[in-house]
Amino acid sequence: MIILACETSTLLGSVAVLKDQAVLAYKDSFRQGSHSDVLNVFIEAALAEAHLNLSDIDLFATGIGPGSFTGIRISLNTIKTFSFCYGKPCVGIDSLINMAYQCSLNPLKNLPIVAMINAYKNMVYVATYRKEGEKLLTIREPSVVRVQNLTDYIDTQSYVIGDGYLAYKAYLDQHLGEKILRPECPADEPHARFLGELALKNVPENTIQWNELLPLYLRESEAEENVKGIKYQPLF
Repeated sequence: MIILACETSTLLGSVAVLKDQAVLAYKDSFRQGSHSDVLNVFIEAALAEAHLNLSDIDLFATGIGPGSFTGIRISLNTIKTFSFCYGKPCVGIDSLINMAYQCSLNPLKNLPIVAMINAYKNMVYVATYRKEGEKLLTIREPSVVRVQNLTDYIDTQSYVIGDGYLAYKAYLDQHLGEKILRPECPADEPHARFLGELALKNVPENTIQWNELLPLYLRESEAEENVKGIKYQPLF
């Protein structure tokens, strides 16, 4: 099976082409903004390197967030369009489990994996997983948590990964101390290479049609949050 995977939920935008778990080509870059001006360039370049065309793709995959609202839409709408135009199935993988999966490829103690993506306003998107043999189990589903409340959320020693941790590292290290472990090779950004692997591991259970593909938005717009009184709260 040949898969095209795109992930643009965070500052790292990436595209990968895989065939039966082997990565044929990938492109990525860190940048501010939505990745809208580079995604199609990356797709064209990755397909050319793999000597393939869009018509050769069997499965289209995208990250669905959580993360940047605009960034999520860029990849998701691109994949929906390809799925519709070529009549091929698609799959959406959340960006937190993408990072946890990368982390699980390291030699690990039998401890929870807490994946975080910066949600700004001193909040993070967070979920907790645990590696059980070859499986990655979800312990806590993705949610949005204030950084101040992570001292309750992380109640035992855990591997902590993601740009959400990096953004608030000083605060978290001070208040959580020995509860935080970092894997040998931190997985701090979701990447299309691992998105493609996850999608292939779950075929055909999670494959859907283009019109069923939805983003994972855990927060409302800033205007809606302001109406509801959800405000920035300083850490100190």
